Amino acid sequence: MHFRALILCVAAAFALPATGALADGGPIMSLSEVQAGMDCTGETVIQGTALSSFDVRVIGVVQEPGEGARILVRASGPAVAGTGIAQGFSGSPVYCPDAFGTMRNAGAISEGVGDFGNYDALVTPIEQMLGEPVNAPRSAPRFTARVRPLLGPLTVGGLSPGMLNVLQAAGRRVGRVVLAAPAGSATSFPVQALVPGASVAASYSVGAIPMGAVGTVTYRDGSTVYAFGHELDGAGRRALLLQDAYVYSVIGNPLGQSYKFAAPGHTEGTLTSDTPNGVLGVVGQPPPLVPVNVTANDLDTRNVLRLETEVADETDVGLPLGTSLVDLVAPVAAGQAAAQIYNGPPANESGRMCVTLRLRESRQPLAFCNRYVGTGLAGDSAPGPPELAAGVTTDLAAAFGLLEQVQFATLHVENVSIRIDARRGLLEGTIVGVRAPRRVRAGQLVTVHLRVRRFRGAVEGVAFKLRIPAGSRHVLTGTLQGPPPPAPPMSPTSTVTGSLVAVLGGGSASAPPPPAPTSMQTLRSEFAAISTYDGLRIRWNGGGPRPAYRDPALLITGAIRLRFDVVGATGGRRRPASRHRTF
Repeated sequence: MHFRALILCVAAAFALPATGALADGGPIMSLSEVQAGMDCTGETVIQGTALSSFDVRVIGVVQEPGEGARILVRASGPAVAGTGIAQGFSGSPVYCPDAFGTMRNAGAISEGVGDFGNYDALVTPIEQMLGEPVNAPRSAPRFTARVRPLLGPLTVGGLSPGMLNVLQAAGRRVGRVVLAAPAGSATSFPVQALVPGASVAASYSVGAIPMGAVGTVTYRDGSTVYAFGHELDGAGRRALLLQDAYVYSVIGNPLGQSYKFAAPGHTEGTLTSDTPNGVLGVVGQPPPLVPVNVTANDLDTRNVLRLETEVADETDVGLPLGTSLVDLVAPVAAGQAAAQIYNGPPANESGRMCVTLRLRESRQPLAFCNRYVGTGLAGDSAPGPPELAAGVTTDLAAAFGLLEQVQFATLHVENVSIRIDARRGLLEGTIVGVRAPRRVRAGQLVTVHLRVRRFRGAVEGVAFKLRIPAGSRHVLTGTLQGPPPPAPPMSPTSTVTGSLVAVLGGGSASAPPPPAPTSMQTLRSEFAAISTYDGLRIRWNGGGPRPAYRDPALLITGAIRLRFDVVGATGGRRRPASRHRTF
């Protein structure tokens, strides 16, 4: 029930240290001093980085079930006219006068009550944020009005409409609104001091796919920053990026919930604690980061796209969400690159993705490659991502899912490297005929000539070598079988939803996982097994299928039957090449 504004945003964020010593948050006011009817002042940012003030009147002290004492207030003034208290105001300090008229920090705006216009809100007492025990007065009433969860929108910048649609659908399933942020330079503004009232971001990643939560600083004690007035994920110890932020505007919605349209900016330190009464960070060194680098190549135009993202690595603080943040960022980054490289995705697409993941605990990397050939809706305005983007997103989600099952060791991902090659059209052909020698010897290597019709194209020849099984006698039959026609990949909405639910602390949205890998060798094998063999297989005399031939440039589908007369080592009279039947 909080002003949480998780944000996938427009701007790359680079580590820039804060400069100079800052004063603390000033004198505080104990909850016992707060009285109904007090006229107070709130501070926040409503545009850009400048602090704005608004009037706050105390209605009373109430007891919020499960969260302790809260101060019920009503806001007014030009800064909140037309929008009320918006998502992103969470953490905004409220200053009230003491008996001598000195303005003291009473706490942080943190929750909304669902009133028309969004002018009423709850304030988390500053004592609770600073860790001091607070006992609400026995006379404090239970708060029975509808307290709405003020979950901020997921704001996404730089994503294609198809990938944005995936996140929007996934967000709906986990109760989050997903919005597109305008392309811009959120780091073009100067580094901001994280003082009370300033915008602050607790971020999961920076770079091409930045993701985080934007709120407001409540209090500053030396290098320690207190913000939000509520939890980010309620996960305790954290190692996230502490950043300043830029507010584009406050979007008013008197019938629903207003929100700040904002983006994280410069990295200034590390978010270290995520508690029910606020998040805490330390200005200085950033947290450990995992590079996720995606390179996409357009093989038709020779254009190259590189997306570089750094993801907060919480491995050494015990993965407080139960899953790595790379699980969400890497699939989204790969899907975005696979869509963006086309500069207007066609309906028919072909491509290939190779993934290399390096672990501190393994000298050999985890790796797999897969080919993608499929047909979908054309254009970036389609309801989902195009075929290549959907395929790579799904496979990467499966790959990182394997890592999350590991129990035999604590694994540290050092970097993720993804290469995507993309072409327009379906590089697919169907077998329509075959020619091969009729009389063969056991163990002989023979040449098979296939006639293959390209998708909506001409018939062409494909030749490859095939080994006759040793020990074969008399009549030998074989069936060449290609993979089935390309099927639509698993919905990327489902895979991204699973990652979102895990990152937001809601557990898994997918089916129970398969048995966990029991060793590094098993993990490496299962990771590599995500790569599927999509070449021709052959069944000799009705036996099991064996790999026969894979064309790296063409996915060959269909089936055809071969028949051979196996003769002795001395051979015999040669017959004309046989005709073989397709089916």
